[in-house]
Amino acid sequence: MTAFPITAAPPVLGRRMQLSMVVNDLEAAAHMWGEKLGVGPWICFENAMEGRRFVHRGQDSAVGMSLAMTYAGETQFELIQQTNDAPSPYREFLDAGREGVQHIEFWPEDYPASCAAFESAGFEEVSVIYQPDGTKNGSYFVSPASVGVVVAVIPSTPFRQSYMTVIEKLAANWDGSRPLRRYSSRQEFIDSDDFRNALMLSS
Repeated sequence: MTAFPITAAPPVLGRRMQLSMVVNDLEAAAHMWGEKLGVGPWICFENAMEGRRFVHRGQDSAVGMSLAMTYAGETQFELIQQTNDAPSPYREFLDAGREGVQHIEFWPEDYPASCAAFESAGFEEVSVIYQPDGTKNGSYFVSPASVGVVVAVIPSTPFRQSYMTVIEKLAANWDGSRPLRRYSSRQEFIDSDDFRNALMLSS
């Protein structure tokens, strides 16, 4: 029997990916995945923007949103609930009468090079997220028809890796309790017992 060779992901994509769903009711969606399909726990950040600047189609937009993340194997799942009507790719998706998978997301090591590669392949950047210090921290691209969903490119930073690794560990060791765990911010999660306990687990 011939085994398939294991190869590294192309650098433009990074080593991991996320499947992101935009929903009207984050809590209901998290409980459906957790209680009926065994996917969880979902770590929710109530104020997901945390002072970051959102630019959509060239205009600043005061987007408010909550998001929740978990893992299924090595793939991260995300739920996004926009909490206002500000222009965004999420609001456009919902206003079109849709709900569910809205984008796939990649975390490359070289974020600028990855964005340039997607643009040269015919992807159009429509939204950008900036950190409070002005650092560009994420891009959303409308994709060619053959892809069919929005593609997000987010830099793989040490801070992002620090809490995503713990969320992955919580999912790998989940006992089914507390399928949705709410925190006001990423830092509140990092300071939590959930975070500290997960560091002591072996997945």
